Amino acid sequence: MTGSLLKFVRDHFQTMEGYVSAGMEMAKDHTKIFLNANENPFELPGLEGLNRYPEPQPAALLEAFAQTYGVEHNQIVITRGADEAIAILIRVFCEPNRDAVIITPPTFGIYGVDSRAQPANVIEVPLLKTQGTFALDAEGIVKAVKASENKVKLVFLCSPNNPTGTSFSHETISEICEALEGQAIVVLDETYAEFAEAGSMTDDLASTPNLIILRTLSKSYAFAGMRIGCMIAADTDFISLVRTKALETYPLTRLSVEAAFHVLSPEIKAIAHENIKKLLAERDRMRAALEQSAQVSFMYPSDANFLLVEMKDAKGFYDFAKKNNVILRDFSSKAGTENCIRLSIGSPEENDTVLKLLAEFDKKSG
Repeated sequence: MTGSLLKFVRDHFQTMEGYVSAGMEMAKDHTKIFLNANENPFELPGLEGLNRYPEPQPAALLEAFAQTYGVEHNQIVITRGADEAIAILIRVFCEPNRDAVIITPPTFGIYGVDSRAQPANVIEVPLLKTQGTFALDAEGIVKAVKASENKVKLVFLCSPNNPTGTSFSHETISEICEALEGQAIVVLDETYAEFAEAGSMTDDLASTPNLIILRTLSKSYAFAGMRIGCMIAADTDFISLVRTKALETYPLTRLSVEAAFHVLSPEIKAIAHENIKKLLAERDRMRAALEQSAQVSFMYPSDANFLLVEMKDAKGFYDFAKKNNVILRDFSSKAGTENCIRLSIGSPEENDTVLKLLAEFDKKSG
């Protein structure tokens, strides 16, 4: 499928000429002598190979991503984590001071930060609290797009959602996409999809032309330090435009590329999947233990590698844990997550330390 997203792209991006770096002219090939990139030919000891620029979008790595996520290689742009993809999409689609985006708080804060930096108008359609969990206000999102004075280009959804841990039904997301087809693009951030039973919506890309999916190796593949993720879309013309006009000159480091090949190899992927099972078991253990604490008011269901915990004194426990060298995430002052902390699931020993500190805090508070 081609052309479905291009009509939303800012006019000048469609007509401007992109920069063709030396690395884009020809794939690296050890049988050739490359004198086109002003590279230093003298390698340093222990740093062999790092004197040469890496390919901006290595074909073999694109194929590895395609096999991992069940899509075609020409439907992918590899980025520095999902974060870079978010910034790129806002830059490519949103005319400064004219277009708008929709976010659904409480959600990942960078959607709003990057949008305001453009600047694009940010419209908030908060999640609904229902039956002890969070839900998308699908009707509210569609109404907001149609009613906005600014043209809404992007709707950011995160599932499982950060910081709530909530998975939203694929059916609901598809309904939003269908209702907004031809009017706005839905960007689905699937950073935590590997932890959720529902999995990814990549199978829906062919039938959902206004859907863009973000993925990352940071969480499930324990790869946060290397900063590798991607955006995926059915519109291959749009993907080509992003690769040639929106990426930085050399967006990926050689070490990150080489490490990504390793982490996506069958043997390492198998270990990563086993570690996901361990994290889910630890999440369930922590949930059960936390529910027994007098300091915990409510536990939100989670499909991610973290828990959103409502407490009697969330800020107090955050400060107490910090004094004891355990750093949590304080969401107690934010709308929708009042008096909550977000607890990332660590190793069994790290989690036991949190439970020990919670018992001490309870005794101290009592």
